[in-house]
Amino acid sequence: MHLRAILTLAFAAAALADDRLEPILNRVSEEAEVFQQQATSVVGRETLHHRGRKTGSRFRIGKAALDAPKFSYLQREIVSEYGFSTFQEAPEALREFRQVISVDGRGVLKADQARLALAAGMSSEDDRLRKRMLQDFERYGTIGAATDFGQMLLLFRRRGLAGYEFEISGPGRMGAEEVIVIRYRQKESPDAFRVYHGREMTRVNMSGELWVRASDYIPLRVTMQATLPEDGIPVIHSSTTDYLRSSHGLMLPAAVHYKKMAEGQIIVENRYQYSQYQMFKVEAEIKFIAEDTPQP
Repeated sequence: MHLRAILTLAFAAAALADDRLEPILNRVSEEAEVFQQQATSVVGRETLHHRGRKTGSRFRIGKAALDAPKFSYLQREIVSEYGFSTFQEAPEALREFRQVISVDGRGVLKADQARLALAAGMSSEDDRLRKRMLQDFERYGTIGAATDFGQMLLLFRRRGLAGYEFEISGPGRMGAEEVIVIRYRQKESPDAFRVYHGREMTRVNMSGELWVRASDYIPLRVTMQATLPEDGIPVIHSSTTDYLRSSHGLMLPAAVHYKKMAEGQIIVENRYQYSQYQMFKVEAEIKFIAEDTPQP
């Protein structure tokens, strides 16, 4: 434990010694603050391609009882209107909310009705509407659904930076963009990141990468990896969230790739794509402002 503490301090000192980090993290935290302030006034279109592993029958007889369990995968395509809001009890904690339009090509709700219902639920003072939206989305048959990756940028708000160790990994490319790749690791502390695991709040220590555009330090990608035990088996959760700047000036999620793996096997894989963002405001009625699709 003593050696581990020394290594941790050495890692932190090395990160702070790199004078390139301060302006990069300043820029990223500025974008995170804009997201926190404006994301609740944005709705968009989400397309989720879900793949979740199903287990075979537990009861086998004869030769079949000697074989390894057989796995198959449930696959779903869910198209939803998508946005961010909070609960009254936790006004700083942004959550993702959805109104489903279609499941596997079968219509559930017309797009304009779903968008209006989502905006009304997001702006309501009644938490019951938002809780109902979360429950409704869970009914559509995804296995081990994982959400709330669109706001990964909020990990790097100014007040949260002290909870991480940073190290510049080196240059890279993201499409046509030249980027700087920064590794981050959450410090072990009572204030470590918490997630809902089943019905319980669990503390996890995350690590990953932050990709920023080399020319202006705009954040373009956030990756994450964390391990949680399930039934005594370490389960690895990983995600990649890509961002693009919208014409209204804030970075919005363009794509998310999430995987849950155990013993080298994929348990859940979700691929999210986002488009058709619009800002909205609430006056006497909800009004949507010129359609806003993120621009590269």
